[in-house]
Amino acid sequence: MDFIGYRSDALGAAVDLVNAVIEDPEGRVPGQLRGVLVAHSYRALDAPDSIEPALRAWSRRLRTVFDVTSDDEAAAAVNALLVDVRIEPHLTDHDGEGWHLHYTPPEVGLVDRIRATTAFALAMLVSEYGISRHGGCAAEGCSKVFADTSRNAARRYCSSACANRSAVAAHRARVRARSAAQTSAR
Repeated sequence: MDFIGYRSDALGAAVDLVNAVIEDPEGRVPGQLRGVLVAHSYRALDAPDSIEPALRAWSRRLRTVFDVTSDDEAAAAVNALLVDVRIEPHLTDHDGEGWHLHYTPPEVGLVDRIRATTAFALAMLVSEYGISRHGGCAAEGCSKVFADTSRNAARRYCSSACANRSAVAAHRARVRARSAAQTSAR
């Protein structure tokens, strides 16, 4: 599902930026956030290390959209992001990629482009689906976030590892409950 028609995966970048900051709140892993951007098709390989603090601060702001419990709160959180980004769309065909939409003027830096595309992606997600397709991971002990772009909209976990761990824990709890019930019935 492509929420904003952009060449990069802005929604996935928003999720992964938030989760990277959850994993490493102090920013001890050099280049971690730049790596997230590259993984989501942003041209960030030669970006200076100086972008990391700004991306880390933005990631914390993005987190507010995932922490809400109502559509009204989600809209307010997204609007707070949108107020702080400069969105001036234009078509561009740089680097042989063909014509595509940029949300910021050509002169803005990488961090401002990331801020605009991730805010816009979350705005599209919330405007289309409210809070039904994003949130915090349902796995016990996990504080990561997810955005569901699947057709069936059934995602509740940040990863298949958390989903599997939760399924195994639920299975073991059922087995223990059955065993306890059988023991007390004797």
